[in-house]
Amino acid sequence: MRKGRAGSTPLSVPVFRRVWVGTTVSYAGDSAGWIALVALSLGSAHANLPLLVALYTAPVAVGGLGAGWALDRFDRRRLMIADNLTRGAAFASIPLTALFAEPGAIQLYAVAGIYGLLKMISLAGFPSLIPSLVPETQLDQANALEGASYGLASLAGAALAGLAVATIGAARVVAFDAASYLVLAFSLLSVRDLRFPTPFSGSRGAAAPSSTGLVAVVRLAVANPVLRDTTIMFALFNVGEGALLVFLPHRALDLGLGIGGYGYLVAATTGGELAAAAFLARRTWRASLRASIIVAQLAAAAAVLVLAVHSAATTVLALAAVGLCSAPMTAWAQSLRMRLVAPQAHGRLFALLRTAMQATPPLGAGVAALTLARGTLTTVLAVATMMGLPAALLARNLLRSPVSIQQRGEHTQPATVVTPPDGPESIPIDDSDTEGTPV
Repeated sequence: MRKGRAGSTPLSVPVFRRVWVGTTVSYAGDSAGWIALVALSLGSAHANLPLLVALYTAPVAVGGLGAGWALDRFDRRRLMIADNLTRGAAFASIPLTALFAEPGAIQLYAVAGIYGLLKMISLAGFPSLIPSLVPETQLDQANALEGASYGLASLAGAALAGLAVATIGAARVVAFDAASYLVLAFSLLSVRDLRFPTPFSGSRGAAAPSSTGLVAVVRLAVANPVLRDTTIMFALFNVGEGALLVFLPHRALDLGLGIGGYGYLVAATTGGELAAAAFLARRTWRASLRASIIVAQLAAAAAVLVLAVHSAATTVLALAAVGLCSAPMTAWAQSLRMRLVAPQAHGRLFALLRTAMQATPPLGAGVAALTLARGTLTTVLAVATMMGLPAALLARNLLRSPVSIQQRGEHTQPATVVTPPDGPESIPIDDSDTEGTPV
């Protein structure tokens, strides 16, 4: 654990600052690279956009669980370096090919699949490194900076990519994405004296025993109504977001914004998310978290309905509103989960839930492929239904259900122990009141 000066921020810690900068550049590259892949698929490559979206997102279902296991057992820094070098090489193949011929659809599909398969290593890896980079007193600030890094990079990457694709070409934007992976890899190479907290122990690269069985964590998520219902709501919400990934490029073309216009529309959503995150970071949220999640999800669905209006201004406003709603939903649900489950079960629980969330957008791509053939209004109604209907149907149960685990038909008491089937470890469940807790 690092020592920090009183009153200092995590950015004053050199190792954290280097990794944070590298991660921010890499996030921006990811955002810009996706815009460029879409542009290439709609251009000379003539790739199938729904298939590209599916390949870009679906492999997370497999890679995410594997990444969580690997990050808990091996040297996280080296694992992230290997990930960034591999994905950087995959994306670099596109501009290299463009020097001699137009990249084809098969190559775009392959690069998208590699990205999706390895994505979770670094996405979950940076948060897992934070306790080894900063002193404990700066953990909250460091986590806030990690979230701000993702929001700022996504906003800047999407907006700049929209301009760059139209001026210098999509292949060169992909080259920037490839270089961004190298920036993060080199920043990680410069960090050599990490002290890994529990559960990682032993010399670098050594394996450590699993602290919690995955089956027990799955049972926990299913048994607790708050965990179960919010996961269902968010999974279907993400299906709707996956449909928007296919819908928005077509909307940009229909509005006369060109291929680069897709970047501007994505930036509008990210801008809303960033504004909401900044608001929440400065204020204590005193309302019921469960009620707030339901209201935010219904409001996001209502904002999607505005996309039925064929206008650039209303499209931007609607997408910004969706971002304003989705960012708080994520923060509030994360607060609920952290307070419902003891810290020693967080790693596998969050890996499981995050992977589930990342794996649902491909279904949305399939929905959009079917509904776009029937017109814009059909797609908008389908997305709004997927985002809003689960919240409406589960609202009563979510609000009235106790937050504790029901075990063998009996209401459990605080600090209930659930014994996993694959070992003597236990998962204490915090049954304390979670409403009105600061985010």
